[in-house]
This record gives sequence, structure tokens and C-alpha cells, in this order.
Amino acid sequence: MAWVKFFRRPGGNLGRSYQPGSMLSLAPTKGLLNEPGQNSCFLNSAVQVLWQLDIFRRSLRQLPTHYCLGDSCIFCALKGIFCQFQHSRERALPSDNLRNALAETFKDEQRFQLGFMDDAAECFENILERIHLHIVPNAETDSCTSKSCITHQKFAMTLYEQSVCRSCGASSDPLPFTELVHYVSTTALCQQVYDRREEKLHTDTFGELLQAASTSGDLRNCPSNCGQRIKIRRVLMNSPEIVTIGFVWDSEHSDLTEEVIRSLGPHLNLSGLFYRVTDEHAKKSDLHLVGMICYSSKHYCAFAFHTKSSKWVFFDDATVKEVGSLNKLSEMDT
Repeated sequence: MAWVKFFRRPGGNLGRSYQPGSMLSLAPTKGLLNEPGQNSCFLNSAVQVLWQLDIFRRSLRQLPTHYCLGDSCIFCALKGIFCQFQHSRERALPSDNLRNALAETFKDEQRFQLGFMDDAAECFENILERIHLHIVPNAETDSCTSKSCITHQKFAMTLYEQSVCRSCGASSDPLPFTELVHYVSTTALCQQVYDRREEKLHTDTFGELLQAASTSGDLRNCPSNCGQRIKIRRVLMNSPEIVTIGFVWDSEHSDLTEEVIRSLGPHLNLSGLFYRVTDEHAKKSDLHLVGMICYSSKHYCAFAFHTKSSKWVFFDDATVKEVGSLNKLSEMDT
């Protein structure tokens, strides 16, 4: 599976137009250790993306208190890594404390256990969910409105889905829900690109491709049972500052890798991603690709846009390399 992170940058385009006070990362670049048998690349990749996003890192640092769980406290372990990133002189740091905290937290579910490879997407989501529980332990994940909860204030997409029949006009009751990651099938995405091969696709149509792919084949019966099969409509009601797209692959050895890379757009408009957007600020938001987690040959790595140098950086556990422009990412064998 490949995970593509889209982050909003107020103040213009990426690259040379860096402005002081930008919400993108000025973080130093250090690697994370992954000793033989640890299989921690999935965790290291998720941590690197979170660290390089300044708006998340700064918000986490400013939180005064949290509900601590001692050795199994994911909040403390993540802040510990961030502190080492900032102050350590080592070029590569251990992520053992966070790995141990994850294993202890999810031992009853047998997930993220020591020595076993796990899914970077699920790791990313669960870190965010645990941060929510450490900040507001009594609030439900799908209905959190706390101003101090950076998980929901920064990442959450508040949505509702509804079926509306164009034939008879019947509609289902709106079903509200919250997403931290918006999943899209790579097969469906590539099919949408193929179906539109005669059209001249622009970067601002990438959201429309994702919307078409995410609803492809998702047909429901008409609410009044008039016999029609209709597509679901998903409506975004808030303006998330960080939007995460998860690409779902049919297999570990998909032959669609090059097609998916070619279909990626560096910009994302929320009005294209969903059937409708109700928040006025979200309607005008122009999001830019600044981070990716990639999976190949049973191994995870990450890319992040480093604002201070205006270059993309490649993170493969302890290895950190500048790769230059976005165009060069597709040239790397990852």
C-alpha cells in the first residue's frame, strides 16, 4: 500500500516561495534506526511525515498536559522522539520507546507487536487516534470537538454521505462520520485516468479523479426502492488543515505503480475531492503535496518536502537523502 499525504500551505506555492511563518516544516532531517529483526520501517516512515509537518509538531509541543499511561504512553514516546530530533547530535535515532508503547497499547489485539512488520497506514491512524485519547480521553473519536485535540482540529474530515435518486427524487437520511484518512483504490484511479485518456487532464482535476475513483462501483438501491441503483454522495462539512489520502493496492506486486505515479497531482482542491463542500474556507483551499509514505518489496520509506531547503527529502530508516524536485521522485526505485 502507498500513502500519500497532502498538507495545506497558506501563503502560496511550494519551493522558492518560502515565507517566514510557513506552516510547513523547518525541521532538521535525521534518520530513525531499524536494527535487524526490528521491522520498524512502517513506524519510522509515519513518524518522519509527522515530524516534518511543522503545524503538527508545534501543536504537539504546545499542549500543556495529557492523560499519561507511563511506559505505554504513545503521546510521551512521540514527544520524546521529537525532542531528540530537535536536540540530538546523532544522525540516526532509535524509535524503540514508541515501538514499545505501541506494542503494549495494542497487545490485546496482537497489532504492532515487537519484531513484526505492520501496516504504516494503520500505524499513522492509530498514533493520531491515541493522541486524541491522551488529550480528551472521554470524547468519542467520531464526535470530538475539543479545541485542544490536534488530531481532530488538524487532520479530521467531517463528512456525511447520502443517497439521492435522480429518477424519483427520494433521498436517504444523511449519515455523518469522520475520516482521518480518505482511501482510494489504485485500480479505480487508474481506470478513471484511462477512461479520460482523450481529455487533457490538469493538475486541478486530480481531486475529481480521486472522487470518481472512490465512488466507482459504490452503488446503492434507491431509498424508495424504485429500482434505480445510485452513487453515494459524500459531503465535506469542515476545512481540515491536513488531508491524508490512502491509496489501496490490490496486491503487494501491483503492475500499476508507474500509472499511479503518473496520475498523481501535486495540487488538490477539496471541492473536487468530494461531491460538495459546505465550508467556505474549504471551498477556496488549495492543498499541496508535501509528504508521502511508500511501500515496496515488504519495506516502507517516506518522502517529505523540506521547506527550508525547498527540496524533497527521502527517508529510509537511518538513511536520509535529498532528492531535489518532485519530478525526481518517480525516478527512484521505491
